[in-house]
Amino acid sequence: ALNIFYVTLILDFGLQLVFGVLSIILKTEKFYDFIGAITHISCAFLGAFYGWDASKAVTEAKLVQIIQAVCISLWAGKLGAFLFYRVIKAGSDSRFEDAKKKPLVLLIYWMLQGVWVYLNILPSLFLFYSSTTTSKLLYVSIIGWVLFLFGLVFETVSDYQKTVFRNNPANKGRFITSGLWSISRHPNYFGEIVLWFGIFIAAAPYFDTNWAFFTVLCPTLTALQISFFSGIPLLENGGLKRWGNDPEYAKYLGSVSVLVPFFMCCECYKVPLTAGEEGKPAGYNSTDQLPENEAVPAANV
Repeated sequence: ALNIFYVTLILDFGLQLVFGVLSIILKTEKFYDFIGAITHISCAFLGAFYGWDASKAVTEAKLVQIIQAVCISLWAGKLGAFLFYRVIKAGSDSRFEDAKKKPLVLLIYWMLQGVWVYLNILPSLFLFYSSTTTSKLLYVSIIGWVLFLFGLVFETVSDYQKTVFRNNPANKGRFITSGLWSISRHPNYFGEIVLWFGIFIAAAPYFDTNWAFFTVLCPTLTALQISFFSGIPLLENGGLKRWGNDPEYAKYLGSVSVLVPFFMCCECYKVPLTAGEEGKPAGYNSTDQLPENEAVPAANV
């Protein structure tokens, strides 16, 4: 029989291939994120119960595996429902405007989603595959789940606050600075990073091979991808283009951390400086007071 790594790999990319082809035929991207969520949930529960003999007593490790699958499903279900609702309400996803016109590019997007799913669940796959039945470090798993729940709540609340803000007609064209967005310009991304490190920590006590600990690279890659590639930089540049001439926006940039709440000493993204005053974004008014000698990033969208 195939081990859990191959079975989940086949399920993961099988779903992306089937729905990717369907997406090309229908020329729509609306169910992209929803299928990503379904894939997370399917792989998590397949991993937790694959090869399990239901006639045997539930061991400590099996209970840990089930809780881990539930945690992944909570995150995936929440995010999938939120993103599906958002794309249905908006009518389209701007990420796919060009890709929809190029079938091969669109299919590559789907395959990349398969890679993303597999990297997210890989630490948990080592937990599901483990032959360890008990661990003296069960409390470490509990700490991991607490971190996961903290990150999930942080992400969910920030998404909710931004949705409420955007749904208020009085806020049209404005940027959010209230709630969790008053202590981080991207609190949803902060929650996302924390919860995936929590998932890794929860799995670690049951690893039965040292190679499994290298899967710490999976949440690390998520953090790097969000901080330096497809997440924060895109939104920061978008914010700069929309509100770069707004003095209130400039003050927001200079007083609120880009990612980690209250942590201003190490910004993960800097806006390119203009030919004007050093350390100030495009559109900055020299009468506005910002932290001395600080290159100012842009804000959320």
